[in-house]
Formats: sequence, C-alpha cells, structure tokens
Amino acid sequence: MQYHQGEEIGRGAFGIVYRATGDDGHPYALKRLNPAAFQQQEHAMLIKRFEREVRYQQQVDHPNVVRILEANLTDNPPWFVMPLADGSLKDDLEADNTLGGDPKRSLFDILAGLEALHQVGLRHRDLKPANVLKFPQSDGSTRYSISDFGLTTPGVGQTSTLTGSNMAGGTPLYRPPECANNFRRATAQADIYSFGAILHDIFSSGGRIPHGELTVAGPLGPIVEKCTKAQPRRRYVSIAALREDLFDVLDNTVVEFFSAEEQDVVAILNAKDHLSDEEWDRAFNLIDENADKNVSNDNIMRALSLQHIDSIFQSSPDMFQGLGELYAEFSATGVFSFDYCDVISNKAEGFFRLGDLSLKAKIALAMLELGTSHNRWIVEWQFIRMAGHDCDPALAERIKIEVRASGMPFAKRMEHVHRSIDVLPDRVHPILHELLEQGAG
Repeated sequence: MQYHQGEEIGRGAFGIVYRATGDDGHPYALKRLNPAAFQQQEHAMLIKRFEREVRYQQQVDHPNVVRILEANLTDNPPWFVMPLADGSLKDDLEADNTLGGDPKRSLFDILAGLEALHQVGLRHRDLKPANVLKFPQSDGSTRYSISDFGLTTPGVGQTSTLTGSNMAGGTPLYRPPECANNFRRATAQADIYSFGAILHDIFSSGGRIPHGELTVAGPLGPIVEKCTKAQPRRRYVSIAALREDLFDVLDNTVVEFFSAEEQDVVAILNAKDHLSDEEWDRAFNLIDENADKNVSNDNIMRALSLQHIDSIFQSSPDMFQGLGELYAEFSATGVFSFDYCDVISNKAEGFFRLGDLSLKAKIALAMLELGTSHNRWIVEWQFIRMAGHDCDPALAERIKIEVRASGMPFAKRMEHVHRSIDVLPDRVHPILHELLEQGAG
C-alpha cells in the first residue's frame, strides 16, 4: 500500500513521526529515520539502530504492543508504519494525573505489554508515559500500547554496540539507577523500575530526583517501593507478581463471607505463603462443604496466590491437581471485572506450568472460555500461547478430548479470538486446527 505523508506529529531521538493517509483512505502514523539528528559519521550506526527498532517491535504480536504494519528499511531514509494513536499516557497525565481516579485499565495494559516483551526475552529500557500510546476501541473504551523500541535489547549482557557499555539512555526520571551510566545492566527489573516511576506519577503529588528509590502515601507505597529498589534483585521478580499485588490494592470489591470458617481460611491464605497440611485440609474441606451447599468458592480462589500454587505442588501433588481443576472451573464459569481477568490468567499460568496433561488442557480451555466471554484479549493470547503450534502434540490431543467431552463450541470461540485479536485459526496446533475443520462447535 502507498502512504501519503502529512504533517509532523512527533519526534524522538532519531526518528520523526508523521500523520499519513493510506491508499485505503485510513489514517496512519509513519515514522522516518531523521539523519539530521546525528553527525555524518554516525549515519551507519543510526540506520542499524532504526532497523533494530523495527526488528524488535515486529517480534511481539500483542494488543498492548504497537504493531508495525509495514516497513521499508532500504528506502532513504528508511521508514515504518504503525496505527495512528489518539494520544499518549503522557497527554492524559498532563490533563489529569489521576486518570479520572481510575487508572487500572491503563496500568494493567502497560503490564500486559511489558509481560509480552519479557516473554520473548526483550527489555524495553525506555518505558515512560510518552511511549505508551492510546487507541480508541469500538466499545468506547481506550487501549494503551507500548511503543518506541529504539532502546530495546534482547536482555542483560546482550546490548549491542549501538548502546555501548558507557552509553546511558532512556529518560532520567524513569531510568533505574543501574542503567544511569551502563545500559548493559538492563534486565526485566529495569522495566519494573520504570513502571514504578509511572505509578509515582499517578499517585504522588510530589516531584522526584532521577534514579532514586520512590514511595507514595497509602497502600500503594510498598508496591512503588518494591518496584524502585536500588538493587534490581530486590524488585518484583516478574510482571505476574507485580500485577497480583497491584490488583489487590486497587480492587474495590467488597468481600462478603458465607461463614466464620470461610473468613478464617481466607485470612490464613492472605497471611501465609506456605500452609501446613492441616491448613490445606481446612481449605479443601470448606471447598467441599461449599460445593455441597451450592455456595461459591470465589473468596478462596481469589485468596490463592502464585506462592500458594508453587507451595502446594511441592507438598502435595494430588491436592495441587484437585485445586487446579477447581481453579479451571472457577475461571471458565465466573463473571469478573476486566482487570481481574489478568490476575486470574496469572494464577492459571502457574497451574498450567506445573500441571499434568489433563490439567494443562483444562486450564488452556478455561482461558479460552474466560478470554472470549469477557472479551479480554490478554487472556485470549494466553490460550494461543498454550495451544499454539509449539505446544506438545500430546497436549493438543488432550485438549481435543476435553473439547469433545465438554461440548465446548470450539469453533465459535476461535471465531471470537479471530475478531478480537486478529489471530487466524491456523495459529493453534495442527491437531486443534483439524478439530476446527471438522466443525467442532
């Protein structure tokens, strides 16, 4: 497709972004290399860096990472095309730093994008509000996606000569202390520091000095502090762990208990990462009693943590299996808030990672059901990762058995996935694609 360049709408360290119109009549964002920003002797390095931005950004196929629609790296100057954003998180924060008092959607979108990067071994290294773009959705909501991959790297110790060992980069107010003078130190925890700085933008009225440890008043204080520890190893170990804590603080759900025993069990789960055999027995006895009385076990499932999942797997594999099956049922049949779907998928990933083929299949299909029923593209992507081309053929066979046994309208669910995240049915494992061709559901 041909693109007709219009007015300049932004510029970065080495690129200029223009509004463009495609031959289809739709607006786009066209980013061109800006050779004038560098001296002539740096031209070759600049081209390589621009090419790297394109290459890395093309590796990540996720709604919360800005897509590159087309690129020409042999043109002079080279360019690429992206969807046209409605603005950025920076614009929104300048208008209202509280984001209307409800920043959950934006924050969870950023975490989803970072997690997608980290899952393929990339680190962004320049996360800041200006690099989080805003896109309108058909339902009237807003989606935030991470952009500007000019400083992205494949991981610690693999930084190219384009950002050499003595070359700092990024934006000082969002840059972690270990990267102040040496970008080879950038790990996933560097991006977590930057996210903590964004939390500080939203929940603090005070300023800050570059590279410092940060905090805010109130219950978010410990989260911001852990994100921005001076030592990377003291920060959150993963996006999943950060997401779980953030949701717990920002969630406004009023918990209602059905019994004193349920309140006690939930209190134990909330207070301890590792339960004794007797405590787990109490939890399972309560789950059974609630099921007999047709009472929801939602409170118990919500209180489960990633640490609980790892712990019960080590102490009692049989109980782990049973709990995982209960969690799959909970995920597939419940009604949840938009942001809580992400937390559910976190914990489901823990069961999937450690479970046998039977549990993996149940969890994968639970994610398909959860993602499509709640129109949550992050969860739909999780199903694609679990059941994609690279999954174990034995797992694909097991998923096929579960589809047929449960009567799930698999084809309809995959049609929804295609509409939602633009993933073709052939992205699933060939065994499951055969199931689609047979018209299952």
